Amino acid sequence: MQKFKKVICIEGNWSDDPKQDIVNEDNRRFSALAMMLRSRYLVDVDCWSEVRGQPIKPNTIQRVLLEKLKQK
Repeated sequence: MQKFKKVICIEGNWSDDPKQDIVNEDNRRFSALAMMLRSRYLVDVDCWSEVRGQPIKPNTIQRVLLEKLKQK
């Protein structure tokens, strides 16, 4: 994963929304898979999660990835 500029994990598990006013890079809590990948491979893994008790729809994943790519 070190060869990539950005690594993102999309997971049906809870994590902080970085858009919240009280969340910043110092106190942000990542999803379980993102934390495991960050600690195992020592790379910055961003995450996006959605917890609604339903599978995440492909068009939602596409929208989120496009938004993330435009951010930086």
